[in-house]
Amino acid sequence: MIWVIFAVLTAAVIAVLLWPVARSTAPSNTEDRESYDRAIFRDQLAELDRDVERGMIGAAEADAARNEIARRIIAADAQQPAKQRIGGAWLALVAALLLPAAALPLYLSSGSPNMPDVPRAERMAKAAETGDFEAMIAQVEVHLAKNPDDLAGWKVIGPAYRRAERWSDLAEAQRNILRLSQPSAETLSDYGEALVLANRGLVSAEARKLFGEALVMDPRMPKARYFQALALKQEGKTEEAKAAFNAFLQESPADAPWRPMLMAEIKDLSGGGSRPPALDQSTMEQAANMSSQDRQAMIRSMVDGLEEKLKTDGKDLDGWLRLIRARTVLGETEKAKTAYTTARDHFKDDPQALAQLEGLAQEMNIP
Repeated sequence: MIWVIFAVLTAAVIAVLLWPVARSTAPSNTEDRESYDRAIFRDQLAELDRDVERGMIGAAEADAARNEIARRIIAADAQQPAKQRIGGAWLALVAALLLPAAALPLYLSSGSPNMPDVPRAERMAKAAETGDFEAMIAQVEVHLAKNPDDLAGWKVIGPAYRRAERWSDLAEAQRNILRLSQPSAETLSDYGEALVLANRGLVSAEARKLFGEALVMDPRMPKARYFQALALKQEGKTEEAKAAFNAFLQESPADAPWRPMLMAEIKDLSGGGSRPPALDQSTMEQAANMSSQDRQAMIRSMVDGLEEKLKTDGKDLDGWLRLIRARTVLGETEKAKTAYTTARDHFKDDPQALAQLEGLAQEMNIP
């Protein structure tokens, strides 16, 4: 019975979709006939006017003749749509019957009509053994909804949200971790970073406050130092930002994975590398008055400009690092992966450059 219902519903939908066909124009031969008839009627009216001018027919007879010609035109127009509707209706009816008849055998041979449904509860119960990542997240979310003070649960779901790029949810998870545990430079920095990611790379006042508190607890906290310097850069305090990045770089170990990012930022602030032109004061004021959508469009335009420059200068490692990071922060995961792959191709013979790219890919969780 279910297949009959599906067939009827499919036929009904197709009939509705094909209804305009039933009202469409007639075939070309019908259109030719209509044009021919109207041309004849026009010629008859023209001939009638000439007869009146020559005095071969009186005014009363001419009016009667015009009325007769007009009646024939109206009659022809009334018959024409009826013919069109009849042909179109047959076409709609045939399509409504043939399409389901053709689709059903195709689905039975290529589809999975006997595959049973998997209820949400069963899917979640078997999430671990089936490797269903989204179901595993949902499973933990259900648990946390009932146990919001489960610190271990928030620590488990945080990395999952990061992997899924659910930045707002990651920020909420980090907020709860901070709420349920003793504050530390690490937990403060992690929450601040999550807020930055949720804010599309912009360091908000709340995030900056968190980074400041983290640095009070541990002045050498790498993540907090980086984002504090980045906040200075975003505020237009170029020299202060450059000094902060330089100090951080000088105090970083030679093998620190964040060194390439610091060097890229310093080069960017110094006006080198493949960076878009700096915004003047009027542009910055204009951006401040933009909607969030317009600001995002401007940012994406600048990132696209960087990508275009890298197409002509593919050996600019700092530019590639900036592009990969920017695409990731903007949530453009596939473009970030493409940039990473392209950069690896450019530096396939440079082990040091490859190490820097791989380090950034790990940080940005790029597979």
